Amino acid sequence: MSKRTLFVGDVHGCYTELKGLLEMANFKPDSERLFFVGDLINRGPKPLEVLKLAHRLGASCVLGNHERSFLQHLKKGSQSSDSFSKLKEEMGDQMPFWEEWLQSLPLFISEGEETEPDSFLVVHAGLAPGISPQDTDPHILTNLRTWDPVDQRPGDENHPAWYTFYQKSRTIIFGHWAAGGVVMRPNAIGLDSGCVYGGSLTALSWPDRSLYQFPAQSIYHPPQ
Repeated sequence: MSKRTLFVGDVHGCYTELKGLLEMANFKPDSERLFFVGDLINRGPKPLEVLKLAHRLGASCVLGNHERSFLQHLKKGSQSSDSFSKLKEEMGDQMPFWEEWLQSLPLFISEGEETEPDSFLVVHAGLAPGISPQDTDPHILTNLRTWDPVDQRPGDENHPAWYTFYQKSRTIIFGHWAAGGVVMRPNAIGLDSGCVYGGSLTALSWPDRSLYQFPAQSIYHPPQ
């Protein structure tokens, strides 16, 4: 794990900001690694361009809830989402390629043994306390924000953030929770800073844990 690794928060189709962020961070694709925490698509202006850039750079990415929803949209042929229908139309005859690529994305990526310094696990939303990611419902991995310690299940807005219950030393790197902002804890780092809502796009440099933030050029979607 000697080469620098860059982790990028929820892009949501903000292609201009992604290019600006990678330039700001002086990312070198020939010698450095790039990871995305999921939600490359939806709500922002250029989701297909984001997918193409991630693929061209050979980036690793975990599956986000918006990728899961898009795949469900393709499977059902649903017209419930105008943005998904538009993305499918933009993909054109390349749609089967992108569908296969998105289906290949893992729910989490781990590197290093839990006790090793600088070991990490990338997941879109979070981990249920005391449950291995392999044994966790995909919906939790891609949607979790808070945890109810009494009922041992995902909580509501009145419950604590899931990472307050995470006790292991391996660092969890996640996104999904724009309202929660950037989280910097010894063993949990959240990178969703709400770019698509007019915030910024955030990247984490690893293992030095420095942050880069590129401001949104517009408010592309009303804040959730």
